[in-house]
Amino acid sequence: MCLLVDRDPTFPRDYYRSREKLAQADAAQLETALVRLGRMRMTAFALALLPLLFVEGAPNGMRPTLVGLVVAMAVLFAMLVRRFRRTEHLARDARLRGTIARESLARLDRRWSDLPLPPLVDSPPDHPSADDLDLVGHASLCHLIGRVTTVAGRSVLRRVLLDPYAVASEGGADLLVKASAGQPCRVPRPDWDSEIRERQNAVRLLAPERALREEIELAARRALSGGRDGDTHVFLEWLALPRWLDRRRHLLYAARALAVLTPASLVTWLFWVTPGAIPILSGLVAYAIQWVVGREAAARFTAAEAGEGDLEAWRAHLEIAARLPTGSKLLDRLRETARNPSPGAAQAIEELGRITHTAGARYSSLAHFPLVVLFAWDVHMLERLERWHARHHEAVARWVQATGELEVLAALGGLLHDHPDWSFPDVVDEPAGALHARALGHPLVEPARCVRNDVEIPPPGRLLLVTGSNMAGKTTLLRAIGVNQILALAGGPVAAEQLKTRPLLPWCTMRVRDSLDLGVSYFLAELRRLKLVVDAAEAGPVLYLLDEMLQGTNSAERRTATQIVLARLVESGAIGAVTTHDLGLGEIPELRDRAVKVHFSEHVTKRDDTRALEFDYVLRPGLATSRNALLLLELAGLGPRRPAP
Repeated sequence: MCLLVDRDPTFPRDYYRSREKLAQADAAQLETALVRLGRMRMTAFALALLPLLFVEGAPNGMRPTLVGLVVAMAVLFAMLVRRFRRTEHLARDARLRGTIARESLARLDRRWSDLPLPPLVDSPPDHPSADDLDLVGHASLCHLIGRVTTVAGRSVLRRVLLDPYAVASEGGADLLVKASAGQPCRVPRPDWDSEIRERQNAVRLLAPERALREEIELAARRALSGGRDGDTHVFLEWLALPRWLDRRRHLLYAARALAVLTPASLVTWLFWVTPGAIPILSGLVAYAIQWVVGREAAARFTAAEAGEGDLEAWRAHLEIAARLPTGSKLLDRLRETARNPSPGAAQAIEELGRITHTAGARYSSLAHFPLVVLFAWDVHMLERLERWHARHHEAVARWVQATGELEVLAALGGLLHDHPDWSFPDVVDEPAGALHARALGHPLVEPARCVRNDVEIPPPGRLLLVTGSNMAGKTTLLRAIGVNQILALAGGPVAAEQLKTRPLLPWCTMRVRDSLDLGVSYFLAELRRLKLVVDAAEAGPVLYLLDEMLQGTNSAERRTATQIVLARLVESGAIGAVTTHDLGLGEIPELRDRAVKVHFSEHVTKRDDTRALEFDYVLRPGLATSRNALLLLELAGLGPRRPAP
């Protein structure tokens, strides 16, 4: 059993409990301070207004004093407003830290309903293993890793879970979650095992960095806490657009001239130096330019603002990335990306925020109209925005990719921190290699209930044949192998004391579904699925995990068909494991010497004339010798009727 001993004061459970209590205490203290500051703010506002009531009737000697008092109270009010906002932000952060700690405790206990689910899109149709291994969705591997909030982070998490061989995208819009919807890459890249070791090293360094990992998660939640998770794909698509003013420089030159002429002519008109027709005419020209530029400028400002929440998170993550620990090539690359170009990616994103904030004056008609008439305002703001675009649009994709990678590496580091009895697998690309695991458990099962087993899938030319009665643990074993293999490909820790494996993509048949709409029976659906697995195995090495093959036909034909499919898989050079209820399958001459046979068993107990089944989920060598289908029928109340007394 994966029993956890909660004695060490640094143990994750104690750590998260202490963080939750500290966050609750901080939040309570800051809420009290907010109430006090709110009262002080209202008092200062009242004291700033009160002297104004007496200014009109006050003696001339008292007026400077009253005006000075108004100014002093106004300054105090402004200071208190600023202090209130800062305290409000600190209180929000304290509440978010408490939420993070509570979710971390729920993650340790696998209380899925208490955990937020990263909104990844559904897995692609006919994905090799997403549905079978619970890679996405509720109570899934994605749900367990969990600490991923931004669009970029969700995109990277989706790639490492569903398409681990894929190259990280360099294109802006391709970084979105919606971008990857096809079949995953089937062939690992050259030196893929060394890339996995690089990721492992980065995760290993981030695991003990509790404060840094909390800061990464807090930064994303802080940015998105106000519901500002905008249409980030619109922002990324804007980066790919050509600059609008580049071919309309005459509008920019005219706007620059008008920004000087209109205010100057207006001032000289006020002093009766120039006629009023000049500022009126220049204002009309400025308004005409606005009519030409306005719609395009508004669309580009809106696109630049679209990912506001993620932009703030990216800025914070890039600031963190610039001070990552040393000792990992991957973290070094992330740190270099955050620092380049000078003065830094975070500062560049902050500059964009200032531009879009200033351009936000267009939302106020009272402010926007005079700015347009006097200065041709939108042209100047669009020119500032496009100057930023020209300097940074090529680097933004790298920044976004870096923030997503950092978020996922930190989440995997949290997984290692929360499970100190997990380990990093040894992933070696050996054509004749096999899979060896010591104390392998299912990562999605609560650690206190998880039973671990030593598992060995033999090298190509042989297979692991798992037998046992219903509910004994056969399918769970296959899923444990597959989920840990996905974690290994992601560069994360695995639920095992030791695991040596090859960088192979798992292909599974565990949740085959028929289709009434398509007129596909269960048997035909399973045949199609098996065809995909066999084709993948014959195209290149894979890890196949097949559960109770061909249940939709009679036993005689099932055995023959199973023998044919397994023979092709064994000859393909793939490695894998198969579960079956058919104990005679392991004695077929073609498989007798090629199958390594293991089994699960159960014990029948009897209490008060009632029989019950007990499972220990321990893997044992050899074929199973027991069956329990009829007993389960009886326990379900479907046994033969007993004669009435």
